[in-house]
Amino acid sequence: MIRNTNGFIDAEYYYYENLKKSVYVRGEFCYVSEIGTDNPIDGTSAIRSSNGTWHIRPLNEFLLFSTIRSSNGTWHIRPLNEFLLFSSNDPRQEQIRPRYIGEGVVRGIPVDQWETCIINKANLRTIKRTWSFARKGFVTPIGPVGDFAHPVQALIQASALYPNGTRIGEFDEVFDVYAYRPGIVESAEQLAPPRGVFCNSGVGQQLVSLRDAGISWPERFNVRVEASSSRNTDIQKFHLRYDRGRERNTKRIRYDYLPRNGGDYVSVIHDYGANLTYNIDRRVGTCIIKRGVEVLDVSPTRDPVSFFIKYENELISSRERQWEYNGIRPCRGNGIKCATLTTEINNFPPIVEPDTGKPTGETWEATNAEYAWSVRSPYSRPPPDMQKSFDYPVYLFLRFFQSRNPSNPPALNSRTEDIEYEFYEMSYEASASDFDTSICYRSRDFEYLHLGFTLKSDTASAIDGNHLDRRFLERELHRNLADKMQIKYSRVSDLTVFHESISNEVTVLFTLLGPTPEPESPTGISNAEITAAQSRDALKNSINDGTFQFSMKLSNDMSTDVVFKAVSGSLKSSKQIMSTHAVGKKSYNEYYTSGAQAGAVIGGIIVGLLIGVILAAVFRIVRNEPMPDIKALPTSFTNRLRDKSVMPNINFHNKKPAAEEKTATDA
Repeated sequence: MIRNTNGFIDAEYYYYENLKKSVYVRGEFCYVSEIGTDNPIDGTSAIRSSNGTWHIRPLNEFLLFSTIRSSNGTWHIRPLNEFLLFSSNDPRQEQIRPRYIGEGVVRGIPVDQWETCIINKANLRTIKRTWSFARKGFVTPIGPVGDFAHPVQALIQASALYPNGTRIGEFDEVFDVYAYRPGIVESAEQLAPPRGVFCNSGVGQQLVSLRDAGISWPERFNVRVEASSSRNTDIQKFHLRYDRGRERNTKRIRYDYLPRNGGDYVSVIHDYGANLTYNIDRRVGTCIIKRGVEVLDVSPTRDPVSFFIKYENELISSRERQWEYNGIRPCRGNGIKCATLTTEINNFPPIVEPDTGKPTGETWEATNAEYAWSVRSPYSRPPPDMQKSFDYPVYLFLRFFQSRNPSNPPALNSRTEDIEYEFYEMSYEASASDFDTSICYRSRDFEYLHLGFTLKSDTASAIDGNHLDRRFLERELHRNLADKMQIKYSRVSDLTVFHESISNEVTVLFTLLGPTPEPESPTGISNAEITAAQSRDALKNSINDGTFQFSMKLSNDMSTDVVFKAVSGSLKSSKQIMSTHAVGKKSYNEYYTSGAQAGAVIGGIIVGLLIGVILAAVFRIVRNEPMPDIKALPTSFTNRLRDKSVMPNINFHNKKPAAEEKTATDA
């Protein structure tokens, strides 16, 4: 029931199975109270059915018009054509007999009018209602009025009258009915309560965990997020990648965003296993490495990105039974149907001064949160230990409350702020390359190697078939590489698997990073880990010894293992890996040392001179010219074409001729 009282729109929800009523004030606050029972002057009070349970009154009693009881002991409302026959024969309640008072016109609608009167002898209160129902045949927006009642208006007059005739109070009320639609509710979302409001009904309230409701974030995922708040009109976007860390009990989070103060896109990687944070500017290739993964307290409305990352454990990994299921509601217009759950967190989060960014030492009194999830794959199979689950997050809505004066009601004296995170393009995959930190090794001149080797399968058709999970193959390779080299999972980067030829062999390329960075160390890296060269040698020994192998199962044959084994002697630098494409011609690359290259140049010059001499001799023989008579090698070379009588010798160190010398000294 929606009420508009002096501009304050309230929504009332009645839960008759536990006799609770939730009142939503302005769509922001919620109060829970008890539902009355067997109150003849309160149409919303519950009545007991024949089996002893409480339920809502039929519509005619809810409107305090008339009551009937069917033969099987249940309550219901008569159709309009039986209105004149309504009567109450229940001895436990007051008789309510409507009286027809004639026709009329209300809001331009021709109506039939009925009058009821209820007298409460306990408090001497009299309530008279004049109900107006649209006449049969009148055309409404949903069609002409038929045999079912179509209420239009009720004029309510109430007063307290003592037996001596003294009237001590009187009030009048006009109850107008708009957009009335007879029939059963078409969908459950029409009964969804206001968004983002948690109603605490106290003892007996059924609270569940997100997993109990079929909602759970996967172990690894990536999703695009748009965050908006009541403080800012612009939308802040970020791309979140998350790996809960099955491998070696690590957890890694990466998010890419554009700071509000401008600049370039920033990639932030939190490595919880190494307790390191990488701030990477991928446009210019710079990297800042810090110890720790803790995010400082921030204002949620000014920096919603950092706020989400700081409390990701509460927002993503929460397993507490603190959520209440609120039913189905339409999301993003009417295109998506979402299951919604709400909760309330007291004394959360800390208040941060927006201008200075410093905590004030206080906290918000409470935070209401609402999750909305949808089903993207209706025919997908649920996990073995769960029922059908929701697999696509739509939004997370947070509203913060702070009372200005605790002595006044919160609805009239509270400051509220809210933020909303909308999720798009959810993917259940997050590859190891998403958390690549090799750019930090290159920018800081840390050790790294580009390596490659050949992996062979014992089943030739498995590699090109559709039943081999390539992502699982890469994860198994990644895990085995880290195990054989005895290094951290994050030190294997840029892992790529190529299958170019029609064979049972694949080429594996990857980047082997050096020891984990250590910001407090003088060298910038950890001295407790082996170097990249030592790790490469360990991998080389494993491959050559035939111990680098693992097995997988195909999706269509879970009983057979497909064994992958590294080819002995195949580990090389990635520069030495040759393409083996079936339709391409093999090219062979030869490498020479610097000395060999210099020798080749000199040898080429000598060979060229010899060939020139031989060709000159051949030309003289062909022309019948005698060979030059050279008794000894000349000590100098002169130009035989020059005429000595005409052309003087040129000598840069020759003195002036004697004729040009001065005959007298300078005075």
